[in-house]
Amino acid sequence: MENSYRVGVLGLGREGLDTLKFLNAAGIKPIGLDGKLLSEMPPKLTRQLKRLTSELDLGGNYLDRVRELDIVFRSPGVPFDLPQLKKAKRKGVVMSSLMQVFFELCPARIIGVTGTKGKSTTVNLIHHLLNGQLPGKVYLGGNIGKPVLQLLPKLTKKDWVILELSSFQLEDLKVSPDIAVVLDVSPEHLDRHKQFKKYLEAKSNIFAHQSKKDWVITSADHPVTRSVAHRAVGKTLSYSTHKILPKGLYLADSEVIYRHPKTRRRTVLCDRGQIPLWGQHNLENALAALGVALTVGLKPAVILRKLAKFKSLPHRLEVVGSLGKTQFINDSMATTPIATVAAINTISERLAIIIGGVSKREDLRELIRVLNNSRIAGIILIGRSAPRLKRELKAAKVRTPYKTASDLAQAIELAYRYVKNEGTVLLAPAFASFDMFKDAYDRGDQFRRLAKDLIRKYK
Repeated sequence: MENSYRVGVLGLGREGLDTLKFLNAAGIKPIGLDGKLLSEMPPKLTRQLKRLTSELDLGGNYLDRVRELDIVFRSPGVPFDLPQLKKAKRKGVVMSSLMQVFFELCPARIIGVTGTKGKSTTVNLIHHLLNGQLPGKVYLGGNIGKPVLQLLPKLTKKDWVILELSSFQLEDLKVSPDIAVVLDVSPEHLDRHKQFKKYLEAKSNIFAHQSKKDWVITSADHPVTRSVAHRAVGKTLSYSTHKILPKGLYLADSEVIYRHPKTRRRTVLCDRGQIPLWGQHNLENALAALGVALTVGLKPAVILRKLAKFKSLPHRLEVVGSLGKTQFINDSMATTPIATVAAINTISERLAIIIGGVSKREDLRELIRVLNNSRIAGIILIGRSAPRLKRELKAAKVRTPYKTASDLAQAIELAYRYVKNEGTVLLAPAFASFDMFKDAYDRGDQFRRLAKDLIRKYK
């Protein structure tokens, strides 16, 4: 790429900043384009942007500049099918992305993980299992870990990179990882993709460009993921929590069984109780991670030893404290209805649940059905979605009592009153967090702090 090319970076968030640093290291100072003005950005970011760009085109008309450029690196927060971008491509503007560049230049082998929920837990477990057990180093990147372009100078052919990949990062990717893990896929981000079909197409790019020597690891229990295995060009390894498989991983009588894809040899890997994660959904995540470990050649004894030392991530069914016989659980990363349903099904005792946030056209039918349960003592609604949730609960004639809270502190107090004799206060919001919090991590941090405040108050 020569300096005579007019290069732009579209979207100046985390990945946009990573792209700017990478291009600067290559001697290229691109134009930065973003819908936000400098006054809307943190001061530290504005200083970096001024230093890393030749100029900035910001605000409402920032997309008009794209057609004047030769090459544009699009950040995943910017939809790839915007009319302005389509026109620019027809005019000959080359569209790329941080992830496309990484895949093209990465000398290491890549393990990619996608799905609607469970990606972070799965990539962390894969990294934990593989780290220190392979000839090269094992790195974590994508939506978690280090920015991927900053990893490139360190990587060799012996190394492995594990990437958490969203539909936004995958939707126009023209390369696929050596090992693609596809967790359960259910409707999400329909505010962006409009149709579930489009969302699924984006997810499917994780294996669409594989060769016959590559691997796809996915569940045999869900119709969508079963279809992935049928469409894959590479080799497949399936896992199941419900049925015995002729090859792959499955649960039978509380034992995790592995049948080798070629020899069909049966090996008992571990007992269900040896997987240190709560819930059926996390069992599926664990089986996916175990499938990766077996595929890259780890021995069962090594896997079992590493598995025993794994600790679950913060904000994912995290017990933050207890008051008498009432415990407080933070599942702030349950940002979709399906994740909230999984959290509810994991907890066996009576519970009061805090839900609500920013809606993305989610299908709420299954969530509403599960909330209409005598085991749920009360529902506390928060955030922008509260009016919609009230309408849905009323229309479904849900018998469980529900109230609206103005903030998280009041929500925790109200929830505690429902289960103060015995039970669980559960934060499992089912929605994004950006109406009341910086992000889901901030929401979980605040829940943790406020729950501990309440515990001290009543002790």
